[in-house]
Amino acid sequence: MKKLGKITAFILVFAALLGGIVYSLNQASGQIQNEEAQLIEQRIEQAAVLCYALEGSYPDEVSYLEQNYGVVIDHAKYNVFYQSLGSNLKPEVAVYRKGAAR
Repeated sequence: MKKLGKITAFILVFAALLGGIVYSLNQASGQIQNEEAQLIEQRIEQAAVLCYALEGSYPDEVSYLEQNYGVVIDHAKYNVFYQSLGSNLKPEVAVYRKGAAR
């Protein structure tokens, strides 16, 4: 009977530790993906400014930056909102990870 109590206690402690590890890994993964979204947003903004400097106007769509300026976006993981405000005004850019609140 005493042995059964020790085994149960061991299982409970092990389950708690395992749960803590899984939770920590999940939090770290979410943080990395949020940072990746911020980096994509910065790359889009930098490419738009470079396009303006080289061509004299901001692009109308983010796809132009993907095709001509090497911007890489994983559209399966991220929603990209790119609003062109005019050829001489810097566009509004926002990148959100799909399935996550920002």
